[in-house]
Amino acid sequence: MNHRIPCEIIQDLMPMYADGLTSETTDREIRSHLEECETCREMYERMKAEMEGDASQTAGEPPEIDYLKKVRRKNVRNVVLAAAGVFLFMAAALFMKLFVIGYPTESYVLTYTDVNGEQVNVGGVMSDSAAVYRGYKLVQEDGAQRLVIYSCLPSFWNRSGTFNLELALPGGGRDLNIQGITIKSNGDLISSLANELYRARNPYIGDASADGRLSGTLGISRELGSFKNELQTSGEPYGWTLNFEESTSNSAVFEERMKAYACVLIALTDNLGQVSWNYTVELEQGPVLRHGTITEEECGEMVGAPVKTFADSPEGIEQLIKQLGIGR
Repeated sequence: MNHRIPCEIIQDLMPMYADGLTSETTDREIRSHLEECETCREMYERMKAEMEGDASQTAGEPPEIDYLKKVRRKNVRNVVLAAAGVFLFMAAALFMKLFVIGYPTESYVLTYTDVNGEQVNVGGVMSDSAAVYRGYKLVQEDGAQRLVIYSCLPSFWNRSGTFNLELALPGGGRDLNIQGITIKSNGDLISSLANELYRARNPYIGDASADGRLSGTLGISRELGSFKNELQTSGEPYGWTLNFEESTSNSAVFEERMKAYACVLIALTDNLGQVSWNYTVELEQGPVLRHGTITEEECGEMVGAPVKTFADSPEGIEQLIKQLGIGR
């Protein structure tokens, strides 16, 4: 069959012809060709059918494809809602923790602790200005009770940074521990200083780090000034000399306080027999070097009993420091 235009050219032009993008002259040639060429006519009909099918799919997706799209949209929505729910839950939990439930804290100062019969009265104030008192809990541990104070962030319904508690005296031989203070079941109160000193007991004067821990717990340098240690461990009585680096204006007060501290050092250091101290006092004529010393026997005379016997228990240490006026 004789064609004016080759089939290959007609077939290349078919997509444009089907979309109406060819000129009138080209349209006439293609129509004329399709009337005469069965092969190209069948190809054009298939192409037109496919194009009509694509157009119908674009206008309306098949049910199964539309269902999958809905499922995907629903899943995305569920994920977003779940994430928003988790965020809101965490935000609510954080709000409850910070403003309502509170959290355990050690940032408070006790203003009083008193035992009255079977009742323990405790008062305090939060030392953190960004926290208020929320509540308390008595925690059981090692056969004793421990007071745990809870604080939270300030809010319009809670702005109080103080607390005043009335607790029952623990029974059954149990202790009540309040920020280092121990209240025995019989009502005896042991200060945090006595408990710390009991833990700082030193078996040997030659242990310089233990010596420093003991004197630091007593707070000698805080009250009387910094000093350097000099230890005598070559023979008994073993000695400890404190050489103070700062001057004092009142030697009588200094001597009284140093004797009290020395008795505690001797009581809590097993093999320590005497304590000496050197210091400077400022007088009208100028600074004068002074020296003092006290022995284990002299300490016993001061407190009315062998001084080392007080170190056997926190109760004994509490009695010793009360007699010596330490920690008041």
